[in-house]
Amino acid sequence: MNTIFKNLLKAIGVMIYFIVLNFAYTRMNTDRLMNDIEVFAGIFLVVGLLMLERAYKKDSGNMALSGIELLCLSVHSLSINHVITFYQYDFRFYLLSSSYVFAIYYVLKSIIIYTKEKRQYLKNLSDISEIVKEEPIKKEAKKRRKVKSVKQKEEIKESTSKNKKEAKTEDKKQENKKQINENKKDNNIEKSRKEKKIVKNKVEKKEEKKKDNKKKSNN
Repeated sequence: MNTIFKNLLKAIGVMIYFIVLNFAYTRMNTDRLMNDIEVFAGIFLVVGLLMLERAYKKDSGNMALSGIELLCLSVHSLSINHVITFYQYDFRFYLLSSSYVFAIYYVLKSIIIYTKEKRQYLKNLSDISEIVKEEPIKKEAKKRRKVKSVKQKEEIKESTSKNKKEAKTEDKKQENKKQINENKKDNNIEKSRKEKKIVKNKVEKKEEKKKDNKKKSNN
């Protein structure tokens, strides 16, 4: 809105400039008026060039456009005398039509700037609404991811605990098998010992019988 207000002020200023020249045409000498117009054109030219230089340093498009507008106004002011004499136009009518052309230009410029700013504002509003709509979707997606990650962690924990339990039971089974095998071995060894003892006892008894029989035979 600030740029629109500035452009409207420029339009009013240009119209006042041409109105003053029209008023001066009725009260002043033509040669003196033309000299004054040349002075104004020189002022516009210098200010326009300074604005272009500042716009180049600051990299400002709006300032550069204002400088170009002042240069156009300066060229138009310098060409007033030549156009009137060459085409034989009425001075007051030419200045009045010129003021209308400049005023229409600034009004159109203000309308274009206003429409651009309104479009940008509406675009920003639509972007904000899209961001607001996307935020809950992102939050829901994050929540779902969190729930999934928690479930995955719990499943991993359960699987690891099951694997540990299975490994423990397997170890216990292996230990039990080893213990059973060792007990079997011990029982077998014990049986073999007992059998050896029995055999020894039998052998000893036989030998004793033989000895007794020998003694009896000798007697």
